[in-house]
Amino acid sequence: MNNTRTFNRLFKRSSLLIACLFFGLAYGQNTASKDSLNPTYELRLDIFQLVILPGIELSYERFIDDLSSWGVTGFYNFDAKFYKGYRFENFEISPYYRVYFRQKKAQNSGLFVQPFLSLVKGEYDVYQNDYPFYSGNDFFGFAGGALIGFKWINQKRFSFEIHAGVGRYFKFDSENDSFQEGTTYPRISFAIGKRF
Repeated sequence: MNNTRTFNRLFKRSSLLIACLFFGLAYGQNTASKDSLNPTYELRLDIFQLVILPGIELSYERFIDDLSSWGVTGFYNFDAKFYKGYRFENFEISPYYRVYFRQKKAQNSGLFVQPFLSLVKGEYDVYQNDYPFYSGNDFFGFAGGALIGFKWINQKRFSFEIHAGVGRYFKFDSENDSFQEGTTYPRISFAIGKRF
């Protein structure tokens, strides 16, 4: 019962955050200059995390030139206690650098690769003597990895992006200086965004 109240409270807060994000996107679209040919940044919401976990992942991308950008992704898992197998992180902040290999005229679109570093906090299961013994150990530290993806842009500057990759946790367990289980983790995204 208590878990249901906690989940409902978190869901209401995330719904408010999503509503504010889309209100900001709509307001930005109305106030943006129609003559501006080169947008300088993009905001994205990951639909995959909302549906699978539920969790929320928002990304900010700043364009350096037509073929490169830098940005930061923030992730919060609302259901980390109950959905252990896909992502162990409760919270992640991930700065990244992205290189595009475009084949069309739209800037910062098409195939891309992206290395990233992350500051992560979460929980993991401990397995002892080949018997799964759950102890709910917390971890806080760094992870790194890379991903590959593709981005489409329409004429109204809305974007759709898919990407997949893998990250690896760096040293969490203080007893034996290693992360015992789930050393690697997936990075999968289906995101929609808007350029400004």
